[in-house]
Amino acid sequence: MKHLLLMFTALSCLCLFSCDKEDDNDNDLDCTIEGRWIVQADQINTLWQFENGLQYTIYTSDTTGTFGPIEDAIPNPHDYFYEGDTLVIDLNFGNFSRTLPVYKCDCNVVELTSATGTQALYKEDYTYEDCDE
Repeated sequence: MKHLLLMFTALSCLCLFSCDKEDDNDNDLDCTIEGRWIVQADQINTLWQFENGLQYTIYTSDTTGTFGPIEDAIPNPHDYFYEGDTLVIDLNFGNFSRTLPVYKCDCNVVELTSATGTQALYKEDYTYEDCDE
């Protein structure tokens, strides 16, 4: 009986202390793809705006990364939706982008991961280099 009690106590302690702060991530927050996101690249010239099920693309020639309003977006935005946790963007003509969004840095950065690679996006009013996760 003592062995059973000892095993139960040890198992309880293991379960209680096995959680780690590192296990927490921003996906537990209410992060959303809605909003304006700069596409992380060598040149900061592309912004994606996700709004009401549509993904708009806005370009800039401004080297400071200043983007215009949604009225400056290229014509024909793409539809987007979720299939479970997967973000699906309809690229038209039967082509779809399927990515798993992973949010970081208090939902200011999102990595869109697919079978072909990962694309980082960051909020328009955020400095990507400030994210150290």
